[in-house]
Amino acid sequence: MMKRLKSMYVFVVVLLSTFTYGQESLKMFVKENKVPCQGVGPMECLQVRYDNDKEWQLFYSHIEGFNFEKGNRYELMVTKTKRPEPIPADASSYLYKLEKIISKTPVNKEKGIYNTKMILTQLNGKKINSGKAFITINNETGTISGKNGCNNFNVKYTKLSSKNQIKTAAPFGTLMACDPESMKLEQDFSAAITNKKFKIVKKNNKVQFKNSKNKIVMEFSIPTQNELWSFIGKNNWKLIALENVGQDYGRASIKFNPAEKKVSGNTGCNNFSGTYETNDDQVSFNNVAVTAMACIGEEGNKTEQKILSYLNNKDLRFDVADQTLNFYLNDKLVMMFGITK
Repeated sequence: MMKRLKSMYVFVVVLLSTFTYGQESLKMFVKENKVPCQGVGPMECLQVRYDNDKEWQLFYSHIEGFNFEKGNRYELMVTKTKRPEPIPADASSYLYKLEKIISKTPVNKEKGIYNTKMILTQLNGKKINSGKAFITINNETGTISGKNGCNNFNVKYTKLSSKNQIKTAAPFGTLMACDPESMKLEQDFSAAITNKKFKIVKKNNKVQFKNSKNKIVMEFSIPTQNELWSFIGKNNWKLIALENVGQDYGRASIKFNPAEKKVSGNTGCNNFSGTYETNDDQVSFNNVAVTAMACIGEEGNKTEQKILSYLNNKDLRFDVADQTLNFYLNDKLVMMFGITK
């Protein structure tokens, strides 16, 4: 009887050490790069697996206390806790908090054709200059995703026996209507990529999709940082969405001067100016000065406060997708700017 009681006591102690007040300790592995994913809005997700899992899975939540650095693979201990009701529509059912980093290992990989945004520059021998079609090839999931000129799309592919040869399936995606030029590009692009065999050849920053006759069907360009910032700098950017709320934000805008590393704009109420620094896809703003006009209405005040809080945050990431300039914080899209004249 005493042995049985001791066994029950040990079992209860172990159980309580693992689950305390709805908490669970987990070992989690985090991959060295994030990938595009779709939550309530466009975002980027960590790729994780738990303990002895073999497959990587998308992680849509946030790990409190964990500062992910691209290019490193992590082994973590995290605490998983049930989120109290009510749960926001854009939130996970669980909260995750870092207990400790067991290991952090740099993963040095040559930048190739995978997990890299590529912009369509040629289709069936015709030059494409709109920047409205782009792809990312995900080697882990066997998918090609991106924008086909009008809509977001995703297509599965299988690798063939020869090196860098693939066969695509039929794509699927959103069904928005666009202007005639964009719709024509979508039709031509979809026809070119549907149920086809390609040999993929990379030459410097050019990636070519060739058919069985060695003819280039599609050619893509991997933008350099200089090209990316040249594009950002030559355009004026108007705020079109803030924390996934799309509406007219009046004069709220941002403008970059890459040559002098200066930034300026408007919060919808006041003008601001300062400097900025970049490191890969990270951006931080410094010495941001703001005029002192009073905003009209509570909404104007809230918009200004949110914009300034993000400009003062040192953990912002950015990317350029189609004709938008996007800023992310903790993997959530917080500000989206569109090109304006």
